[in-house]
Amino acid sequence: GRREGGGPPPSELWVAASVGPYGAFLADGSEYRGRYGLSVRELERFHRPRIETLVAAEPDVLALETVPDTDEAEALLRVVEGCGVPVWLSYSIEGGRTRAGQDLASAFALVTGLDQVIAVGVNCCTPADADRAVPLAASVTGKPVVVYPNSGERWDAEGRRWAGGATFDVGRVGEWLAAGARLVGGCCRVGPAEIAQLAARVRGRAA
Repeated sequence: GRREGGGPPPSELWVAASVGPYGAFLADGSEYRGRYGLSVRELERFHRPRIETLVAAEPDVLALETVPDTDEAEALLRVVEGCGVPVWLSYSIEGGRTRAGQDLASAFALVTGLDQVIAVGVNCCTPADADRAVPLAASVTGKPVVVYPNSGERWDAEGRRWAGGATFDVGRVGEWLAAGARLVGGCCRVGPAEIAQLAARVRGRAA
């Protein structure tokens, strides 16, 4: 069962319900930029029924993930307030800014003082961008950090295929943990083999 305000004990299995961004319903496969032309209030109206349905299923945590824009983050945080389920907030970023081009430190700061938010961080970004974001998230918020980047390959929206080489390296997990990460994993094109290696590294550090 859930602990008040903090999710299940670390030894238990977590079930996280994913709350993806509005852009996931519009996308051509490219990354979500977040400038939808919608107000925070309109984004709240979009997300509220989805979140209410997920909360009714009694997950251990809501993963507010791949969020490209601080307006959408603000809307999501308003909707989940008081729902009784802990959340993590994870931005999709590029080059040290949100996908919408906003200052990342300011984006992380939105969760300051919100006890319901048990972790903040990044996903669906390059491993190199994740390296830079983890210590920033920890220093800005003082909260545990969640980090799960892509493989490092680039999505070609016109050709509808992945291009370039993978740069995801499980050896990075040590640096992420040292910088404040407590929830680590992989996003697009990071497969079961990499996750198994990542888990082994984490278990090895905890032993």
